[in-house]
Amino acid sequence: MAAEEAAPAASVTTPVVDLAQTATLAFTLIKVFGALLLTVGIMLLLVIWLKKLGLNRAGLRQGTLINIIDTKMIAPKKYVAVVQIAEEMLAIGITEQQITMLTRLDSSVASFVPPQKTEQPHLSSFSTLLTKTLKRGGQ
Repeated sequence: MAAEEAAPAASVTTPVVDLAQTATLAFTLIKVFGALLLTVGIMLLLVIWLKKLGLNRAGLRQGTLINIIDTKMIAPKKYVAVVQIAEEMLAIGITEQQITMLTRLDSSVASFVPPQKTEQPHLSSFSTLLTKTLKRGGQ
């Protein structure tokens, strides 16, 4: 019995902080921040690439030479449309597989067509839209 009492307690010599767990936590944090940096880097490269292609300005804007005057569905997924291209008016047939020019319309049809707005629609910024929505919701 005397030998059992003389043995030192094991809890006094064990460290309070386990270095293996601390190293694992640090490694996990480094991996998370590395993945975050990689994701942000890829996003920045994508933005630069899209700017080089010109998709940030003119590529997304609708042109003024081509206007769809009117469309009418004649069957499911089949339409007849009147289109103005520059100064010329065309009647076209549209299906899932093809677009066919039906006829050229003469200038007498132009009197039935309402004048097209030449100005581009104003694209609001996100902050403007958010402010309007918050004002509407508060009323």
